[in-house]
Amino acid sequence: MLSMILAEIEFRRLNYADEAEVRAYIRLFWEIPLEHNEYFVARSEEFLANWFRTACKTETPETTFSGIALHHGQIIGIHLLRRFEEFETVGAHIAGLWVHPDYRGQGIARTLKSQGEAWARSVGATFLNTNVHPQNARMLAINEEAGFSLFRLNLRKRLS
Repeated sequence: MLSMILAEIEFRRLNYADEAEVRAYIRLFWEIPLEHNEYFVARSEEFLANWFRTACKTETPETTFSGIALHHGQIIGIHLLRRFEEFETVGAHIAGLWVHPDYRGQGIARTLKSQGEAWARSVGATFLNTNVHPQNARMLAINEEAGFSLFRLNLRKRLS
């Protein structure tokens, strides 16, 4: 594990004008579930290309927070939130949070979560939703420390 201080990490929003950066972000986002989700399969290059085109057209600072953590120009952490409306209330859903295994345990996820939460407040959200795999103890602990509580359980049964 690398030992460093957070001052060495650059935290910022994804630069949608940088095609290579956006493509790298999208690839990482779609690889996150592979770590903990037996139901998930790797996405094709065509799928990723389509997602890239859609993201560049629809994701705006008012609807989406795409946060990144970089070390020496390489993305080592990502955080994605999307604003939504639930009846008369505005919320934000955390679609993904990931930190490269070599950089975990150093506060990067907590910093990204804090930035995402600030963004959610700035767009009028009054609550956050997130999903965490039940065996991902580290992420469950981070969310509990951040004030999240159990809201709903999603259950799944394999039919094949």
